[in-house]
Amino acid sequence: MAVTEWLNQVKWDENGLIPAIAQDHKTGKVLMMAWMNQEALTLTAEQGHAVYWSRSRQKLWHKGESSGHQQQIKAIRLDCDGDVIILQVEQIGNIACHTGRESCFFRKLTKQGDQWAWQTIDPVLKDPEAIYKSTTKKNNK
Repeated sequence: MAVTEWLNQVKWDENGLIPAIAQDHKTGKVLMMAWMNQEALTLTAEQGHAVYWSRSRQKLWHKGESSGHQQQIKAIRLDCDGDVIILQVEQIGNIACHTGRESCFFRKLTKQGDQWAWQTIDPVLKDPEAIYKSTTKKNNK
């Protein structure tokens, strides 16, 4: 894959990655954060859907490949320092999180008396077992 000028303007970290924030293109709500390498960013731009780099699996991850909840790209933005990407997306199925929620940022820090605690503020829209079992069955046929 030839590196093009636009990729040279991205400030990759020491592992060749950049954080990518997926944001709903209509509401502005932050849906998730993941990592991209040059190949993932190039594929995202070329194919029109989000492709990330899975640090845990050490491979490309096409968002929605297991769940069916693909992210269609509306815009790709690079911040002023060149070290963070925002993907403005249409989230297919309205579920971005593997927990079955709209957003991965479903917990909010709140103070209860003298104590701080994480409070779940967004509901599960679909049981994750139902999401991943149904796609596993489809993939095995």
